Amino acid sequence: MPAPTPTELTRLELFQRLWREPLSSVAADLGLSASGLAKLCDRTAIPYPTRGHWAKARAGRAGPTPDLPPAPEGTSDQIRITPGHPTARRTPVRLSPEDRREQLMAVAARIIVQDGLHALTIKRVARDAGLTAPRAYHFFPTVDVLMAALARRELQAIRTARAHRINTAERPAERLRLSTVTYLRQVAERGVLLQTLQTAPGVRRALRAEQRAIRADNTNVVATRFTDSHKIPSDVSRAATAVLTSAVLRTGRILARGRLDLALAETLAADIVEAGNRRLAARFQAPASGDVEDA
Repeated sequence: MPAPTPTELTRLELFQRLWREPLSSVAADLGLSASGLAKLCDRTAIPYPTRGHWAKARAGRAGPTPDLPPAPEGTSDQIRITPGHPTARRTPVRLSPEDRREQLMAVAARIIVQDGLHALTIKRVARDAGLTAPRAYHFFPTVDVLMAALARRELQAIRTARAHRINTAERPAERLRLSTVTYLRQVAERGVLLQTLQTAPGVRRALRAEQRAIRADNTNVVATRFTDSHKIPSDVSRAATAVLTSAVLRTGRILARGRLDLALAETLAADIVEAGNRRLAARFQAPASGDVEDA
């Protein structure tokens, strides 16, 4: 008996076939079982219609066809299928545990931004990353744990960028403006993901205490600097800093929702912070040369 003739096709070609006709029909044409073809698609990150899709399609109620995601790391775009033996050319890739966590968070971020929180599952993340679900569960046992880790990563990136920019400032006034502007620019870059994550109750619960502690520490640092430089009572400095910080955070939320453009957000927030600090300095001491301008 002659050996079965293998079929070679790209991920895109297989993806397009799966959305033109039922998976069982495509599998039969390729000489595979439906479950064998589904497993092949999971390994190579090829979305396929779920149960009930074709009934909805016949009724004119099918949703839009999803996009084909990038191939998992180490997976070839070319797929060779021998009847009875689904295979995909793949070079094993070993990542360190930290790199694997970063990979899974990057995949999760892409899913959230493209498809929303409802589309995020550990199985989906594993499939898109080219891993088995148990391997992904080893790093993130629940979706809430994954989302909280991703939110922490994004918030830490914002804090790191602000600290780096603030350290380049020579004057207090410049430090304040750089802190405000850098924060808003990071929000413009990461805000959609962060705002989406923070709508999840599990993320809010996981981060509430630590975010409060971080804000309190930041408020204390800024207020102490202002007290030392302008001899303002410490309780007044802390209260004023809390008020102005709230204004900046609120601006960031509005910016992330697309209700304000970045340039205007930067101007408004920076002007509010600078004007507030000038007025506070002027109220508590007669300005010496350069003091108010350096608030």
